Amino acid sequence: MDNLSLSIIIPVYNKGKYLERCLTSIIKQSYKHFEVIIINDGSSDDSESIAERFQVTDGRIKLFTFVNGGVSIARNRGLSKAQGTYIMFIDADDWIEPDYLQHVMGYVEKHNADLYVWGMTKQAVDREFIITPLLRGMLAKEEFLSSFIEEQYAVRKGLYGYISNKLLSRKVIQENNIQFNAKLKQLEDYDFFLTYYNHVENVYVFDEIGYHYVTGTEFSSGAMIKHVDFLAMIEIHLKCKRLLECNHCLTKKNQQLINNAICGLVISMFLEIPKIDINLINQLLKQIERYEEVTKVLKSYKTDFKYLKSLILDRRTLFLYVYLYIWKCYLYVRRRI
Repeated sequence: MDNLSLSIIIPVYNKGKYLERCLTSIIKQSYKHFEVIIINDGSSDDSESIAERFQVTDGRIKLFTFVNGGVSIARNRGLSKAQGTYIMFIDADDWIEPDYLQHVMGYVEKHNADLYVWGMTKQAVDREFIITPLLRGMLAKEEFLSSFIEEQYAVRKGLYGYISNKLLSRKVIQENNIQFNAKLKQLEDYDFFLTYYNHVENVYVFDEIGYHYVTGTEFSSGAMIKHVDFLAMIEIHLKCKRLLECNHCLTKKNQQLINNAICGLVISMFLEIPKIDINLINQLLKQIERYEEVTKVLKSYKTDFKYLKSLILDRRTLFLYVYLYIWKCYLYVRRRI
C-alpha cells in the first residue's frame, strides 16, 4: 500500500454485459499504482461473479456488495472505502485506453493541483465524437470559476459536470465532507462538483481523450430516469450562481447564461407536464413562486413561447390549462403526420 496513490471507484448495477471489458482495460494499464473499489449496488445479473473473478486474480481490486441504493449512494460508499491520495470514477459500461492512467498521473507528477480536468471520447452505437476542454493549464480558483461557465452552458459540452474526466483530492473530499446527494436523479454529478469546486485552490486542465464514455447502455442512470425533476435542476443552477457570486466570479455573461438555463427549465416544466390537470398546474405555479429570483429573471427571458411565459408570470391557471391542452394536441397531430 506504500505506493498507492490512486483509488478508482466503480459503481455497478447490472452491468455484466460491459464489466469485463471495463475491468480488463483497467488492469492492463501501463500505470500500476492504484486500487479499484467496486461497489456492487445490488446487481441481479452476473456482475458480482465477474467482479469476484477479477478480485481473485488481481489484489488491487476490492469488491463490496450492498443492497441497491442508487448510483449516488454507491459512489459515496466507494469514497468511504478509498485509500488513495487521489480519487477517480469510472463507470462500469465505459473503458479506458492502455496508457490513459499514465497520461493522467503524469500531469499529477508535474503539476500540484486540487483538481485535474480533461476531455473524453463519447461513444454511441454507430458513432463516436471527442470532447475536449477549451481551457488549458493551471488555473487559480477564481480564474477557473469565471471561465468554465461559458463552456458548460454556452458551448454545451458539459465537461465540467461529468464524473469520469476528473481526478480529485481525497483530502479535499474528506476535510469538507463532500458527498453525492442521494435525493437527486438528474445532474447529481454536476451538483457534487459544484460543491467540490468551492473548496479547491487551483485546477489543472489538459487535453486527454483516452476515456471512452459509452452512451445508451442498459441500466444507465440516464436511461432509468422516467420523469425529469425540473425543480431540482433549477436549484442546482441556482447553486452554481451562488457559488460564483460568493467567489466574486459572477460576470454579467455568466449570470445571463445561467439565467437562460433556469428559465428554459421553467418553460420546459410546463410544456412537458405529464398530465394536463388544474391542480397540477397550480402546484407548479406555487413551486415557481417560491423562487423570487427565478420569477425575476423569467420576466426578461427571451423565448419563442412568449404567451406561455406571460401566463406563468400572471398565474393564469385556466388559460394555462387551455394552452397546454392545445400544445399536447398539436404534438400528437405532428407525431401522426
